[in-house]
Amino acid sequence: MTYSSAWPTEPYRRLPTGMIGTIREIATSLGGGTGAIGLLMVVVIQIAGRVLPTSTDGANVLTMGMATFAAGALLLSGIAMLIARTLVRTGSVETKGAILLRGVEAGLCAGAIFAMAAFLFFYVPGVASSGRYNPQDRIEVTPGIVMYTLLPVLAMILTIVNLVVSHRLFFPTVERVQKHLAQESG
Repeated sequence: MTYSSAWPTEPYRRLPTGMIGTIREIATSLGGGTGAIGLLMVVVIQIAGRVLPTSTDGANVLTMGMATFAAGALLLSGIAMLIARTLVRTGSVETKGAILLRGVEAGLCAGAIFAMAAFLFFYVPGVASSGRYNPQDRIEVTPGIVMYTLLPVLAMILTIVNLVVSHRLFFPTVERVQKHLAQESG
């Protein structure tokens, strides 16, 4: 099998059999894992956002919304990776579907980055400046507040991982394809 260095315009891109199995396994396991983590994060953010001492802050609705948006982007990114398994056929990958997957993952990644930045912009100063005018209003930094602060950051990082892995799986380099071909032939 010859392999051109340019992305073909045909509806399917031929890949070695070993790569097809690897793409299916990684897309399924990574998509299922990150999707489950995203769903768990959505639930934890909704519960923690209502019971932490910061829930009385006026910006709590905004910060909970942004944190939930970041976790929701991770959930949808994981679902997209699970669905991406259907783009792989015996010996080939669907070209338009792989391009669409990359766009979906990039959009979700950008949304997660924005949501995480907005969350940190409004949440951290609210905690850090609490009690400035009235010492009784001071919010102590507890492990729950630290965990709640790190959840959108973790969601963003895992969404970036999904983007990078999906790109490397569905758009492999010429050298990687040639390496797989050499392993299969000899």
